[in-house]
Amino acid sequence: MPKIPIDGDFQLFYYDDDFTDPWKESHVVLLQHGFSRNGRFWYSWVPLLAREYRVLRPDMRGLGFSSMSEDRYEPSLDTFAEDLLKLLDDLGIQKVIFVGESFGGIIGLKFAHAYPERTRALVLCNTPCRLPGRELRQRFSAGGDWEATMNRGVGAWSRGTINMRLDTRLAPEGLKEWYIAEMDKTPPKIGWKLQSYVDTLDFREQLKEITVPTLLLVGELTPTSPLPQQQFMHEQIPNSRLVAFPGAGHGINAIYPERCVEELRRFVGLLPD
Repeated sequence: MPKIPIDGDFQLFYYDDDFTDPWKESHVVLLQHGFSRNGRFWYSWVPLLAREYRVLRPDMRGLGFSSMSEDRYEPSLDTFAEDLLKLLDDLGIQKVIFVGESFGGIIGLKFAHAYPERTRALVLCNTPCRLPGRELRQRFSAGGDWEATMNRGVGAWSRGTINMRLDTRLAPEGLKEWYIAEMDKTPPKIGWKLQSYVDTLDFREQLKEITVPTLLLVGELTPTSPLPQQQFMHEQIPNSRLVAFPGAGHGINAIYPERCVEELRRFVGLLPD
């Protein structure tokens, strides 16, 4: 398993898929998963990208194979961004096309803001700059009280709040249960700490300081990153493009990978070499 040491006994795990022609120089795409997920959530993107790009899929610290002590776990955008910078430095990679979904996109905003010289472009799939309030989240929760559901485990919490992260009307058969099973691998204490931290985030003031080319991909009906908020982000980020998927909710990266990758290719194709 490819891992790099970060601090103390913690090691960051990553998938590294590269099926490009070895004699040609290719760009690197970094795919960052969202809340209580792991790099496996990008499985459908790899065959679509890896012939043209080198594809990195890190497991966020505390999640997937980047496991660590629950007591030591302290989520922070600074820390998550620094982990990725160390990964790129260790692999000798100067710039990436950063693709993030949901909370992974918030990490992308932080990374592009802190390290614009290492970010060729930023692609955000259903990424909020501020999560919706408790009232809206409760409305989309099928498992009762939001916090009480988390106390029953991340799998139970995911099942009760699945409509916040996956449009089950459109998802392929089996995807919902796979989502829940994968998220249930997250230790409950880490899931709780991460959710409590994510609730505090508000990136609205920093949006105008994002200088890298940015593509916003959103399902127009998502409750997690509502279209009016995405339009606000598009207005604030100077060099940005917004593409809305009609009739779709959250999780377009998993439901429509081909369409998302097509939009990515189109966007990257417009960038200067």
